[in-house]
Amino acid sequence: MDILDSLRQAPSAELYRLYLAIGKMLDDPRRILEVRQRLHLGMEVSYIGGDPLAPPSHGTVVELRQTQAVIQDNQSRQRWSVPYAAVIPGTARGPTHAPASPPPRAQREEFFIGDTVGFTDKHLSERVGIIVRLNAKTASIAVNNSEGHWRVSYALLRKIVDI
Repeated sequence: MDILDSLRQAPSAELYRLYLAIGKMLDDPRRILEVRQRLHLGMEVSYIGGDPLAPPSHGTVVELRQTQAVIQDNQSRQRWSVPYAAVIPGTARGPTHAPASPPPRAQREEFFIGDTVGFTDKHLSERVGIIVRLNAKTASIAVNNSEGHWRVSYALLRKIVDI
């Protein structure tokens, strides 16, 4: 006896209780995030379509929504909103994107006394000032008369170009 035969013989109240429990588990944000993090636009995936007994369908991810992915079926070319739980993990086909490397950090040699630079301070405010001294690991920046000097790591500085 398979699981569907067992479910057909179960009382309706028990099926409804199971339906609610499964629904809560599938709507869990952690489960959704787990699948969503592995998807990107244009990715080839397998997914469970409308018929749960049919073999998985294949399609391309065309949109990522909050709780569903929009997948364009490879055969019919129709677009379907599919819950993330219906996307079968580990069946993605096609190219995977390597994570982009961060831009290189600024070095001391890139800055000179008198350069106008910008940086984000510890309160997440944007500051603009002029380099007045170059130290081994930091630059001394004069922001303005009322705000004094800041010592900022070279990696956190951005050159400001006045055009």
